[in-house]
Amino acid sequence: MPSEPINHPHPYASVLRLRAANLRHLAAAIERSVVMTLDEVAGDDTWSSPRARLCETMLARNLQQLHQAADDLRDTAFRMLARAGELDLVGRPREAA
Repeated sequence: MPSEPINHPHPYASVLRLRAANLRHLAAAIERSVVMTLDEVAGDDTWSSPRARLCETMLARNLQQLHQAADDLRDTAFRMLARAGELDLVGRPREAA
């Protein structure tokens, strides 16, 4: 009696899924960071001098970069999950016709 083939996930698919989860976790941690609220904590009086306005501009640019980094991490995680799915499909035995 022939045994049916067992479908196993591709060995690297689980690694990619774990890395993707870590990237999503890191993105969320970046966005929860206290640094992301610095512009909200400072009042309008904080940015009254030219030097302070320069700092405000730099802070805004840095916050934008952090948001972009979090988005990039999520995008990479999405692509890793897609690749893991592809590997699982390739790693499965082909069904007899």
